[in-house]
Amino acid sequence: MSVSLPLTVQPATAADAPLAALLHNSTQEPHFHKAGGQLAAAFARSPGAYVMAGRDGQPVGLGTSQLPDVHPAHAWVGLHLHPDHREDGTATALLAHLAAQARAAGRARLWTSVREDYLPTWPDLPALGFREVHRTFGGGFHLKGWSADTSRLEAGLGARGYTLEPAAPYQGDPRLTALYTRTRADQVSAPPTIPPAAHTLPEEDALWDAAFLARQAGEVVGLALPEQSRLDAWNAVLMVHPEHRRWGIATALLARVARQLGEQGLGFLNAAGSARDAAYLGVLRRLGANIEPDWIAFEREA
Repeated sequence: MSVSLPLTVQPATAADAPLAALLHNSTQEPHFHKAGGQLAAAFARSPGAYVMAGRDGQPVGLGTSQLPDVHPAHAWVGLHLHPDHREDGTATALLAHLAAQARAAGRARLWTSVREDYLPTWPDLPALGFREVHRTFGGGFHLKGWSADTSRLEAGLGARGYTLEPAAPYQGDPRLTALYTRTRADQVSAPPTIPPAAHTLPEEDALWDAAFLARQAGEVVGLALPEQSRLDAWNAVLMVHPEHRRWGIATALLARVARQLGEQGLGFLNAAGSARDAAYLGVLRRLGANIEPDWIAFEREA
């Protein structure tokens, strides 16, 4: 008679990487897939941040943990389980290990985020003590082959006295600073997924050579400014003065940015945002952005 061995939780090694990649990628959207070699390098770079659960000598789950500076009270965790082991205690064992690590690092809470259509590939998070915090949407513009005809919109804006032009010559212009200060509080945030707006316009990673602004009678009334990101580019700033909204200025500016980035050879403009931001969603839909299912953020005590 065979005897089932107890579940083990141990630091992941390079030998685990091929199966760990299968577990990881089965619970993540393609943007975040990793090859075995990438995971093996991560295991070596961050010992203890990746752990494997095994039963009867076979790996059945991968647990991950990050301690981000931007979320100093939290450990970000991942639970990537074999389909046959989502309800048998594997998740509980991995989570207990990751929670102990978090407490030892001075992190009081655990955090995770799952795209809604991948929830069936995860264990039951509420049953593990997690509560839903917020929802954000992912997606953006796959720039190769993307197009949107905004010529009529721009002609209408021109008839109203608006001009659209590259923003780079205005970098540092006090009119941009004033506009940002005026509109900063309007940004819909969902920390830490979408952090609150910075106190000043981004500079370090800003792609000013792809930014555009709108002017009327010498007044700067709108700005679209992308940033570098691990997914090529991120739609960091899209703002329009409150007295000039509802004419389509944001739509026209974002279209200009997307075209410019595509011409520069970038493949993707990330346009993720809060599911509560109906105006922004409208802009993205008018331009044919790919809007992904909501990302659901969960939290629990460590």
